[in-house]
Amino acid sequence: MPMKLCPTKPRILETAITLFSMKGYSGVSMRDIAREVGISPPALYNHFDNKDALYRAAVSATFEDKSARLFTAMSASKEPLQCLQGFMEAITTEIQEDRSFHRFMQREMLDADDERLAFLGNFIFNKVQQPFTQLLEKLKPGCDADLLSEMIFGMAKQHFEMTPVRPYTSMNAAGERTAADVARMILSVLTPFFREVDK
Repeated sequence: MPMKLCPTKPRILETAITLFSMKGYSGVSMRDIAREVGISPPALYNHFDNKDALYRAAVSATFEDKSARLFTAMSASKEPLQCLQGFMEAITTEIQEDRSFHRFMQREMLDADDERLAFLGNFIFNKVQQPFTQLLEKLKPGCDADLLSEMIFGMAKQHFEMTPVRPYTSMNAAGERTAADVARMILSVLTPFFREVDK
């Protein structure tokens, strides 16, 4: 394969995320990434000192756009329920459209490396999780917003996680729903809970 003369950092970062999602952190070397991009390993080291630095840059770059879109969606209205609707539509769309990043996150959870998980929690998830729990607290003061947010994220991703096995189950009859379908179903479940008056 001929070497590309001037690969851009975005191309390197995108390639790294794709390979990490397919093989896991331990299954990918700097040489693998360089080969996939079409450059020599020394050229790759001109951009990143080591695999950990490349990993952190790739995850940050990938999540930066996502978190911006999610934050915009949950800040688009002064009405909290409309903000939740916008957020659910945005998060289900992100999950449906970027399976590579979703698969990457699943691998990281399974690998359970403390240092990488700390990075993901402190510098990635909290960017979305904190404002989202604040929104949930507005919708339902006094609720366990942390637990509720985990349950909502679980609902958002579950349909898409079942895609590989669905053809072999009775769930296949209806086919795969769109992100909008999934968001509407989640909202139909949540809305009565938020409107319920605590006694």
